[in-house]
Amino acid sequence: MNNYSIMYKKLFFISLFLFLQINVFLSAQSISVKNNSGQAVVDYTLEIPVHELDLSLGNYMATVNNTEVPIEIITDAKGRQLAILPVNKINANSEIVISVRPGAADAYPKRSYAELSHKIGGHFEGHKYVGGYSWVKPNYISLPGTFRDHSYYIKYEGPGWESDKAAFRFYLDNRNAIDVFGKKTSDIVLPAVGVDGFDNYHNMADWGMDNMKVGTALGIGTIAVWDGQKAVRVEKKDSMTCLIPADGKIRSQVKTIYYGWDANGEKCDLTSLISIDAGSRASRMELLVDKKVNIATGIIKIKDAELILSNSKDSEWSYIATFGKQSLNNDMQGLVVFAHTRQIKEITGDELNHVLVLEPENGYVEYYFMPTWELDKEPVVTKDDFMKCIDEVLNRLNNPITYAIKN
Repeated sequence: MNNYSIMYKKLFFISLFLFLQINVFLSAQSISVKNNSGQAVVDYTLEIPVHELDLSLGNYMATVNNTEVPIEIITDAKGRQLAILPVNKINANSEIVISVRPGAADAYPKRSYAELSHKIGGHFEGHKYVGGYSWVKPNYISLPGTFRDHSYYIKYEGPGWESDKAAFRFYLDNRNAIDVFGKKTSDIVLPAVGVDGFDNYHNMADWGMDNMKVGTALGIGTIAVWDGQKAVRVEKKDSMTCLIPADGKIRSQVKTIYYGWDANGEKCDLTSLISIDAGSRASRMELLVDKKVNIATGIIKIKDAELILSNSKDSEWSYIATFGKQSLNNDMQGLVVFAHTRQIKEITGDELNHVLVLEPENGYVEYYFMPTWELDKEPVVTKDDFMKCIDEVLNRLNNPITYAIKN
């Protein structure tokens, strides 16, 4: 190869590099993000409808407070596609500018997770799965409505989801109740939970433990219907399908469709979408129901736990909460459910539960549920600590972050 060839080759690669850099620059977008509240917001997940951004096929990343973060595309319960990205902090009454460009932000850690795993290699004898030699994670399953508890088929008996702050599961059977795993670490732990000994997660481990006794109650945030005297979980249904639509670094989701749910004698189809975000203790529940029924949810009653209610009916969001020695390990635990104030038809209770009765709007209900624990990586030991956690979530719900796209 002569000197001219070498020179032209160098010029080609220099031109190609400059072309790619110019294209990256031209395709970059800026987003102005504003915190309208008097409190700093940390670990916020910004949502922007995809159609508002100029995104072609490929991976995208953003620079937030000098940190490169990924952008994920997810779908909410109403079928809207959203671009989401994590914002580590926005000071009170402040504004930051985020730049968006092609890229992957590979160095950003995985901070959320969801899974649905079951055994293979065995067989059912009655309602119990016998034998089996391994676990698989298809993240999808369809089951008859008669599927029962303690089948020993599904890993920890249902889907699991977690952030770097909290972990949950619900029983994908006749109980259909939500349970809490207390985490002593910010690491992702669920892949290793329930694999050895099936239910050894009831014992304290280095990562934490199942620290809630649910029984026949609502646990926290469980879907139910109010029959006038008590909350009835999603027990009777024709069939159900459960899947993991998102397992991202920023957000993970569990979607369940209950076909032929018997809600106070009204047969209906109910779709549930649970989401959890990086840096959040709270899970978001979105529900769509195709018939006019009330939706109930709530918190298990524990005699050693104090009931705490919102003190303002003028806010967009309200809550019910409990705090006290109510964990299985006899530790201080806080439990809270946040709901749209306008959707709260009644705050009531039954023998087992503190109950919120919610009125769907065009078949749609949205609420959040959140646990705290005194053995968390960021311990919540006192009632004052717990109230600070509640106030932080309530502040961001009642004072949404706003944004403006600058092309």
